[in-house]
Amino acid sequence: MRLTLQYILLFSFCYQLGYSQCDSNYTYINDLPSSVTILAGSDSCFFDNDLIALNDIITLNQLSYETPLHLGTQTWLSGRLRFFVAGNYWGGVESPLSILPESIGNLDDLRSLYLEWNNLSSLPESFFQLTNLMSLYISNNQLEEIGEGIENLNNLYFLDLGYNQIPSIPDSFCNLENLTYWWMFNNELDQLPDCLCDSLNISWNDDDAAGYPYFA
Repeated sequence: MRLTLQYILLFSFCYQLGYSQCDSNYTYINDLPSSVTILAGSDSCFFDNDLIALNDIITLNQLSYETPLHLGTQTWLSGRLRFFVAGNYWGGVESPLSILPESIGNLDDLRSLYLEWNNLSSLPESFFQLTNLMSLYISNNQLEEIGEGIENLNNLYFLDLGYNQIPSIPDSFCNLENLTYWWMFNNELDQLPDCLCDSLNISWNDDDAAGYPYFA
């Protein structure tokens, strides 16, 4: 029977009464799946709001996972989720995601997020609370727009939006001053903001040393 997040938190709370290994708002989980990596210097204390967001992804998309930590591939540092692979492929999710919960905004310490090959047609407004995000891979979905809130993700260095259904780019996109790689191929673009070429720090016609284009 799939354990609910509430059961996990209750069990962990009782466990902590004897061991007190975690600060407030963190849950100690000792039995970790192989898909979870805890970076050096960290322990098995996990931020409750991060666990809630992962559990909401499972619930909304009617997935079958034993615990939130079994979802995709996860890397944690100091109790916060830093690296999350939830693309629909090996090492990602078992079935395509069709919706992201509002609680996705809880993952505000996330640095890299992989969501390729899902069925996402939109992003919740809270998605733009992921202000520490540096790499976002969300190609091969069904996205129909990029929200104006994209400008809040101003730490983005790599953004892959290829193979979606996006017709236009909002003016706020021009505020992504750290964006170096932007892949946008195979969309339905018919409009670009005037500020685009002058504002972004992208080598539009060049490739990097490994042969990857900065813009495609």
